Amino acid sequence: MAKDEQFGFKRLSLDNWLTIDPAWRGVVMSNSVGRPDLSWVHDLVQTNLSPEVPIEVRNLFDVARGALIYSLVFYPLLALGIEQMYRVADVATVVRCTAASADDKATKRYVDRIDWLGKNDIIAGEDIQRWHALRMLRNDTSHPKDQMIMAPGIVLSMISDIIELVDLLFADNTPATT
Repeated sequence: MAKDEQFGFKRLSLDNWLTIDPAWRGVVMSNSVGRPDLSWVHDLVQTNLSPEVPIEVRNLFDVARGALIYSLVFYPLLALGIEQMYRVADVATVVRCTAASADDKATKRYVDRIDWLGKNDIIAGEDIQRWHALRMLRNDTSHPKDQMIMAPGIVLSMISDIIELVDLLFADNTPATT
């Protein structure tokens, strides 16, 4: 079952919608679960945000992670899942600014929230660049010119970075919205 050359990815049908997308052939995962599909699911279900992160952010994270898991049957969901992960980071800045009583007008845009959180020592100076990189990725993927296709290893690395940064936003136990 090859990908449709016109589209560049698996075309879903009644016969193939529950089969592993051929794009996963040849993907080697680093853990020892054995099968690439089980390894992918294993790696992703192990990833979680800290319980200190407000539930509304964790819920968004779980939905994005679900899209990534189901990319096994439709590989383009890998791109949609990571795009949603970028939005999880964005929403985390909204929630954190609200919890810190930031002025809504001063933190309306993502860039402003990152800068405000940095100026108020909620984001460490060395992490401000990483947050701006996430913001630029979010912006780029929110206005696509074509379907983005990503490698699973890169996606896992990006998720790890997002988890680290979002967890740090809420690590000081400042009360957050629920």
